[in-house]
Amino acid sequence: MSEPAPRESASLRFVRLLHPYRRGLGFVIGLLCLLALADMVLPVFLKLLVDDVFLPGQDGNWALLWLILPGMAVIYVVRNMLFYISRMRSVRISENVCFDLRKRLFDHLQQQSLRYYRSHQPGRISARLMDDTFKLQTFLQEKFPSLLRYFIEFQVLLVIVYVVNWRLALATTVVLPLHFWAYWRFRAPIRRSHSEAQEHLAAAQGNVIEKMLGIEVVKGFSAEERESRSFRKAIDASRTSKIRSQHYHFSQKVVADLLVGLGTVTLLGFGAWEVKRGRMTGGEFFMAFWYIRMLYPAVLGVISGGAHLTRASASADRVFEILDEPAPEQDVAETADAGPPLLGDLEWRDVSVAYEPGAPLALEDLCLSIGAGEHVAIVGPSGSGKSTLVNLLPRFIEPTGGSVLVDDTPIWSVPLGRLRHLFGIVFQEVFLFDASIEENLRYARPDASMDEVIEACRLTGAHSIIGRLPDGYYTNVGGSGSELSRGERQRIALARALIRDPQVLILDEATASLDAAAARAIMERVLERMAGRTVIMITHHMELLGMVDRVIAVNGGQLVYDGPPADLPAPAPARPAMSLVEPRPERPGTRRPGRSGPGLSGGAAALLA
Repeated sequence: MSEPAPRESASLRFVRLLHPYRRGLGFVIGLLCLLALADMVLPVFLKLLVDDVFLPGQDGNWALLWLILPGMAVIYVVRNMLFYISRMRSVRISENVCFDLRKRLFDHLQQQSLRYYRSHQPGRISARLMDDTFKLQTFLQEKFPSLLRYFIEFQVLLVIVYVVNWRLALATTVVLPLHFWAYWRFRAPIRRSHSEAQEHLAAAQGNVIEKMLGIEVVKGFSAEERESRSFRKAIDASRTSKIRSQHYHFSQKVVADLLVGLGTVTLLGFGAWEVKRGRMTGGEFFMAFWYIRMLYPAVLGVISGGAHLTRASASADRVFEILDEPAPEQDVAETADAGPPLLGDLEWRDVSVAYEPGAPLALEDLCLSIGAGEHVAIVGPSGSGKSTLVNLLPRFIEPTGGSVLVDDTPIWSVPLGRLRHLFGIVFQEVFLFDASIEENLRYARPDASMDEVIEACRLTGAHSIIGRLPDGYYTNVGGSGSELSRGERQRIALARALIRDPQVLILDEATASLDAAAARAIMERVLERMAGRTVIMITHHMELLGMVDRVIAVNGGQLVYDGPPADLPAPAPARPAMSLVEPRPERPGTRRPGRSGPGLSGGAAALLA
């Protein structure tokens, strides 16, 4: 068996992202080369002034001054023009690269399964999507052009100073290897501490988002002070890592500056000796001094840019870590693919589900079929596997064993976009976007007409509620629909599912927050609307069971009843539907370790004997 190919480094992969912009980057590098050459001219003017104009004791060539001064002015104008054009082109490239990277990240995240989001904090994901890409963007905009410029100037200046006076150049550049030693010495600690700081910051962001979403629970249990301590702990870890990162960064700069000071002292002493010995004129010394004084900032700029490159590489590592996650949902489309329409014959064939390896089974060897056009209710106690059963249909989760089929075809072989277009879903936890009600309703089908929107809202009783709001359908509902009651949000969510006009409607406790009379009235209209199409209704409302063709009872991950509602035992008054499923007597050899053997009471249990 061949070994897997080694993974490319994040830095090399980031360079590949720049490949589509290679022409623009080449143009920027060309401008930076011209800018470096323009900088090289200024010391020549200084030499001419000292050696040819400011001659002591005799008349200098003062006419030359009137050529030098305009020439210097032109150089400064050209330098600033080159600087502006190169920086603006760098900004445009960096914005485009960051735009492409964020879009690629977001698209990749949307292709992840729900299991991925259950195991990763939203704050950590958003930090990598926005904060780490912002650091890459900042590096490309501000640090990368400076790094390129200093790198070019360093090479040009190194050649020039050796041409001007190799002895002076040798004496003053002997410290350069120490500069690069300092860079490599601090590179790993800077990268490691910066990565830690970013991870701690992402954890703090995840903490904030989680607590804001659960603010009712926080306030309900008077846990404000506790959460404040938790947040302080999270940001303190980020602060400590950030301080450590800055410590290494500034220590590197201090070492580099001390080496510059050593080189400068050597330059002045040895240069004075060269002038005294007659090996250099005063003008040549000042020109060499200027060049070497330009060389040291170039060295510092390369080292500082290298430190920023190290930080950017750490951010790139975190970004590519997400992009390296397998994307199981790559064929999702908003509209159904071309092909014969799916009718909605559903079958679960020996299906087992475990949410984590080694975890207890949420469903075990379950067999069930629902014909197209059937209206079915699923009941059972909390945690019995009802939501798991229906979440298999749109492939929100994958079975551990067995298979799920639609129209006698395994769902994994149906393009995901086409499969999900079959369903309209009302989730147990209602979520509305921070947008207008009309936008939330059209989210199911953006091309739905306003008449279709209003008709769906009339069916669920949401139309009269919306009519009382200040701006009607254009009222903003706030984050997660916080401006509405839970029951009002459920009506809107149910209307949204109907607007999709699905072949199969899945209702996961869609009327749990409504009173029994309202729930019954709404479901009568919804089931009438869905005549001839499949409805799967998970409910704890006993009053709704008589409205469906079949009742399916699930308990302990197993099917314990499947039949008409008339054959169910009559429960006690005001007893919820979930209590139709009670522990049944255990049959010999059927008990699983750590699991109870639940069943139905009375006549329903007899059906399973």
